[in-house]
Amino acid sequence: MEAGVGSGALSISLLRAVGDNGYLHSFERREEFADIARGNVETIFGGPHPAWKISLGDFQEEVVRSEEPGSVDRVVLDMLAPWECLDAVATVLAPGGVWINYVATVTQLSRTAEAIRADGRFTEPDAWESMVRGWHLEGLAVRPDHRMVAHTGFLLVTRRLADGVTGISVKRRPSKTEFSEEDLNAWTPGAVGERAVSDKKLRRAARDAIAGTNVKDDPTPAP
Repeated sequence: MEAGVGSGALSISLLRAVGDNGYLHSFERREEFADIARGNVETIFGGPHPAWKISLGDFQEEVVRSEEPGSVDRVVLDMLAPWECLDAVATVLAPGGVWINYVATVTQLSRTAEAIRADGRFTEPDAWESMVRGWHLEGLAVRPDHRMVAHTGFLLVTRRLADGVTGISVKRRPSKTEFSEEDLNAWTPGAVGERAVSDKKLRRAARDAIAGTNVKDDPTPAP
């Protein structure tokens, strides 16, 4: 399962992993993004992928209607508030199944981790970020590149415990603070100065993505 499809880049990667005989069910709240993702997937694979299904709606509502309890082995969420999907994930994820969350801020990371710990149906969450630093290699001039790909987001991973099983707990000092909606609102796209994408631009991008699936490759070799 995947939710927060966006332009479909992660969907394409997951479909390459599961192959034609696997199954990927993606959920997207906005029809424009679903159309963009569908167009990009069909462009990459030359048509509809036999292992892919995309549904419109909120993940936490739609997934429990469309999938049997304990029938899913992986859930990947890329959204603002993944902790709101905790019950839905616990319902459809099989024991031992993996739940992966991509979040952009430490507030989201902490809140999701604490919600998972408090729920009791998952293993201790593990979090990390990936930073890529290239190296300049020319004779004896070997040094790190001047620029690197630094923080892009966090990955938070946990597994579903079987019903009745208690996970290993780690003793910690109790936190002196509690989460509030102000924490989350401080990191919304608008609050950090990210420009909003207009509906008109989204519709145009969706049309372009869909139109791209009908474009034939030029057989003329490049000079």
